[in-house]
Amino acid sequence: MKEFVDIEISGSHLRYDENDPIAVNISGNHYIDGDIHKITYVEEAQGFDEIILNTIIVNKNRVEIIKEGVVNSKMVFANNSRYKTIYDTPFGRLDMETETKLLLIDMNEEEINVYVEYILYIEGDRASNSKMRIHIVEAVDRVDKKGG
Repeated sequence: MKEFVDIEISGSHLRYDENDPIAVNISGNHYIDGDIHKITYVEEAQGFDEIILNTIIVNKNRVEIIKEGVVNSKMVFANNSRYKTIYDTPFGRLDMETETKLLLIDMNEEEINVYVEYILYIEGDRASNSKMRIHIVEAVDRVDKKGG
């Protein structure tokens, strides 16, 4: 897979009887360091004149999703594990925890596929049962923004 990639993130947070869908389609950059794939992309922070730098780090048995900017967080997913972190927003800080129930990772030269089922806890309370799919492929029609 080359440097420029297309990223599709989809999923849902099931809270009580409500299903809150996730859907992101964006372009980004892909780097490889040994068996670790690092994907970065920038998104606009809704309601703010700032951006959020997102980093997805994938290896054969672990996924990290890091947000830096107006919102800061780090979520780590590994089978049968829990990860505590801080979700830092302009409105305050929240204790957040993910409990990974299932993590499937499939990586090859052409694409990366991640599927995760997890429980999200906010301030110690179960906030949602969540599912997320990440699909990363080499960008087809990407123009190098650095010079052309």
